[in-house]
Amino acid sequence: MKSVSALLFASSVLVGTVVADSSLSGKIEFSGVGFDFPYNPISKIDDNKNTCNCELSKDQKWYSGINAPFSEPLAVHINGPTQLKKFAYYTSDHFVVGKNTSAGWKRGAYFDNTASSPVMENVTFLSHVGKDSNCFGKALTFFSQDVQKQEKVNTPPGKYLDVGSDVEYMIYSNITCPKSSINGGCGVYRSDTAAFYGFDGVTKMFLFEFTMPTDSMKGALNAPAIWLSGDSLARVTNGYDYQSNCSCLFQGCGELNVFSANATHMNSSIDTLQGANVRGNYSELFTGNIASGTYLRPVNNTVTGGVILDSEGNVITFINDSSSFDSDLTANAVNSMLDALPQLGNTDQLKAGNLTAPSSTSSKNAGSVMASTGGVWLYLFALLAATAHSVVGF
Repeated sequence: MKSVSALLFASSVLVGTVVADSSLSGKIEFSGVGFDFPYNPISKIDDNKNTCNCELSKDQKWYSGINAPFSEPLAVHINGPTQLKKFAYYTSDHFVVGKNTSAGWKRGAYFDNTASSPVMENVTFLSHVGKDSNCFGKALTFFSQDVQKQEKVNTPPGKYLDVGSDVEYMIYSNITCPKSSINGGCGVYRSDTAAFYGFDGVTKMFLFEFTMPTDSMKGALNAPAIWLSGDSLARVTNGYDYQSNCSCLFQGCGELNVFSANATHMNSSIDTLQGANVRGNYSELFTGNIASGTYLRPVNNTVTGGVILDSEGNVITFINDSSSFDSDLTANAVNSMLDALPQLGNTDQLKAGNLTAPSSTSSKNAGSVMASTGGVWLYLFALLAATAHSVVGF
């Protein structure tokens, strides 16, 4: 599974040419992130090859508030060819880009693959290498160091692993999901899935140390990416070509493309229903809210960078010479780091949605909202997503 916008950027289809405002280090900003939108959670999975269906609950839930839908628990997706050397996840009680406060950042997860033995704190590595399904593809499970086979225990990718373009793995927390249930913490998921929670919090930060070497295999897409999405996305299907009810993308969980690369550059984009909800511009589900600037792709060198989702709906991606992965970071240190980086691009502020989550949502009022707005955009999103993968050969 690859992000739709990442595929488009890699293939230079619809996104356009790379702009001149590029650098190996810098920052790209988005503002006004977060909106209210209802969705129907999965209530039952039908894995019968003759039906292949996910039933949706009549009772709706809502994405709402600052940074929604990315305020929900997120999984980290790593698409090859990417060599991940370090990863960290942080949360803050309150942080705003450009404003120094007493509230700092607390590290909640950490991975270091540069040490003699991998350091793993609250991280679980999963990939779609498990039991195959005619309906939903291979199940999400632990993998071997080459990310090719199913493993029985949590295993990090190999230290010097140079995975190909067709390889993807995900990073979750090490907190196990409760039993599959519509009222459970992780919702309904496949029985053969290794189910873990993602990384929660409205105000959070993800740091990475990585390189993106070239995939030398003939015909390889060569589109490495680091991106975030709702942690439920990978628990049912392993792609976009399956029944749309089974993917949270069609329910609005969105994609935050931190670093999506083509042969020479990387961009950042946000793909949610926020823009379409306001403008009726369904192509924005397809191309995303893409910033005007790009980073140079680190083909032969290692860089550090990441993404910050602050407490006022500002999302900023960045690349710098070195980032601290310490267990505690002050707001001043993070803002000073950002201040020192050149501005490579930004987007117009994302417009607010025109729906408001009720204080207590009933199936009746939520259903009436979706009945008037939902069917069209779901159909168009499915059509556009299918076209994207047809265009780029996925």
